[in-house]
Amino acid sequence: MKIEIYGAEWCSFCKQAKSLCESKSVPFEYIDVDDTANLRALESRLGFKAKTVPQIFIDGALLAGGFTGLQRELANN
Repeated sequence: MKIEIYGAEWCSFCKQAKSLCESKSVPFEYIDVDDTANLRALESRLGFKAKTVPQIFIDGALLAGGFTGLQRELANN
């Protein structure tokens, strides 16, 4: 399972998403959208402007629900 978390350091849900992956020993890639190039890459990937973070992808597919979606996905890990 490949997890990508697009987030911002000021976002509490982004921090919780990272902590959840770490607590479950699930590897993930964190991409900071406060970097303009990363934000543009995310929006290009989404096809629209991101209004919230975190935006999370699992195996290349956008996960609905952000942090709560990740909680559901990892509930059995």
